[in-house]
Amino acid sequence: MNIINNPMNKKINYIKIQKKLEKNGFIVLENFLSKSYCKKYLNKILSMKKDLYSRSSDKFKKKKDNLEYIVWNLQNKDKMFLDLIFNKKINKICENYFSQGAYKNDRDIYQFELLHARILKQNAPSQRLHLDSRVCAIYPPTHLQFFFYLDNLNSDDGPLQLVPKSHKILRYPSIRDNKKAKKILAKEGSVIVMNSNVWHGSAEKKSKKYRVNITLAFNRWFLKQQFAVPYGLPLKFQKKLNIKQKKILGYFNYPPRTEATRKSMRGSLTNYLVK
Repeated sequence: MNIINNPMNKKINYIKIQKKLEKNGFIVLENFLSKSYCKKYLNKILSMKKDLYSRSSDKFKKKKDNLEYIVWNLQNKDKMFLDLIFNKKINKICENYFSQGAYKNDRDIYQFELLHARILKQNAPSQRLHLDSRVCAIYPPTHLQFFFYLDNLNSDDGPLQLVPKSHKILRYPSIRDNKKAKKILAKEGSVIVMNSNVWHGSAEKKSKKYRVNITLAFNRWFLKQQFAVPYGLPLKFQKKLNIKQKKILGYFNYPPRTEATRKSMRGSLTNYLVK
């Protein structure tokens, strides 16, 4: 089994997690979030403004009952989501993961990439298998994702499905690879930690209940973020950040305009205006 039961506030076996990520490309940690936090996250997300979004076919998009929504940049919406980025257990997993291939004396080897919520309403077809690292079988790995289940999901609820060990396959997935996909029927409070090279996508959703999950991702410090995080974070949140938290959010990873500003790729943001 690729599942580790982790009661809240208990120690995590980080060595085992790292080995599972290297071998299979993913690991499921049960009971990572408490039920109370799952409820808070779920209620907050459902109350937020959502953008209609779909990668599915044009035929599917015309069906009003089959809707997919995204709440972008949760870290900008509520501090409890921002705090999730700085979770010590999550960052310890990241430290171990991104140490592969990193210069041994280098510090701050990874950064936050994105934090979104994806919501499926009623029926939905399966999502095509894909990978989010943009380069198949890349090693050392460049991205790491955390998928949080805020409710119990069964096979009809559109759970995440993935192909174990596909992070080592030197090609992109095709339709015929769907038969290799494994549905992850995790419980409320579980998190799926996944190498972003792994082929994955949501399974077909046949149930009527809402399917809500949170996607949190990190990448190596020199890669771009999906959004320019330091420029979008509200001032009220920025004022409370310490240096370590700013480093995780990528504040020191933006290149200078020219050599007159700074010679190194890393450093403090220049011409930075906070609104």
